[in-house]
Amino acid sequence: MKKTLRIARTLALLALTAAAAGLASCASTPYAPNERDVLRLVDLINRGEVSSVEGLTPVPFVLDTETLYLEGDVETMWKNLAEASFAMRDAKFASTERVGEDTWKTFAESYDMKNFFEKYTGADTSLVKVDTADGRYFLLLERKLKGFPRVRGLKGPVR
Repeated sequence: MKKTLRIARTLALLALTAAAAGLASCASTPYAPNERDVLRLVDLINRGEVSSVEGLTPVPFVLDTETLYLEGDVETMWKNLAEASFAMRDAKFASTERVGEDTWKTFAESYDMKNFFEKYTGADTSLVKVDTADGRYFLLLERKLKGFPRVRGLKGPVR
């Protein structure tokens, strides 16, 4: 009886160890940015310092209804916005949702935009809405890099 009980305990321990190892090896859950991270990113944008975090805005990048495919174009966009003192004034986090089947229509109802979303977005990509004094901005955000959500796209302000 004691031997049977010891075998049962050993088997249970082995099963728990295997289950724990299986859970540890699973892919992480999809990323969704939180309000704090989004507002920190907005602050970085407002200070004109997005370009100071290398890799924060990968290409291709969606800007309103267009897709920027060259790193130089994205760098120039951020430089021009900084020089123009662009800011998302009085920014308030509105919501975040994972990219879905029709999210691409938020940016443009075009084949190019649908193709972009099919090729370059995934489980770690979210559409974040930020309300400002000038209207609503849509940010296409991905898993953090150096403490900030990566920016894959920007649209706005939309009234």
